[in-house]
Amino acid sequence: MIAGASEGTGASYAEQLAAMGINVVLVSRRKEALDQLGERLAGLYGIAFRSVVADLTQSGTGSRLVEETRDLDIGLFVSNAGADGAGNSFLGEPVDRALSLLTMNAANVVEAVHGFGNRLVKRRSGGIIVMSSGAGLGGQPWLTMYSATKAFELNFVESLWAELDGQGVDILGIAAPIMDTPTLRRATEGLGMDYSTAYDPANVCALALASLGKEPLVIVPDGPDEAQIPRIQADRKTRLLALAEWGKAYTAAANG
Repeated sequence: MIAGASEGTGASYAEQLAAMGINVVLVSRRKEALDQLGERLAGLYGIAFRSVVADLTQSGTGSRLVEETRDLDIGLFVSNAGADGAGNSFLGEPVDRALSLLTMNAANVVEAVHGFGNRLVKRRSGGIIVMSSGAGLGGQPWLTMYSATKAFELNFVESLWAELDGQGVDILGIAAPIMDTPTLRRATEGLGMDYSTAYDPANVCALALASLGKEPLVIVPDGPDEAQIPRIQADRKTRLLALAEWGKAYTAAANG
């Protein structure tokens, strides 16, 4: 299942998974776009698809996705929704706008990962990929809520990666770079942005699929910290592993 699949990064995930012969559930607000994508992939790769129309800015959508696919053996959940345009002042916008991002990038991610995660634990196999952003590695002015909710995703995935150890289920967070997607072009229209420096989403998706089961978090080099990214990623993993060992010992003592 790919949440946010109608174009850009989500469509790239769908293409690459379909090319592996994997059936896909495509989720977004635009049924026509989903159906067109699904029919094209079915024709190219002989896979089956299901379109699910859902608005991830609405409360309860994460749980609805879990319930609406009870008849399917979902082996991989990709959380890919959650873009926001640059240049938005937190105090200058209605609070409902901030709360919709909180719902999309936090509440519905929690609902979906909890629901699909429990199903995967029961089957003792499967994976979850959460597309976060490099904006979540630190505060980013004029992207306040986007940065904050993407930081939530990164910490959420890292923590759950340690908790899932030994249960046959992999989870991966991607601190994604700026990618040349239709969403980016709409959000930056008229700003004179140089899209040649943006990543191809297909390459980022391929990296994510290759890293699942190997890393808790992949930080794709981008922005002012680009040279430091490998060290930042390694340091975060070292810290996480140490905390995981401490947590296991504490839990054993508490239950002993």
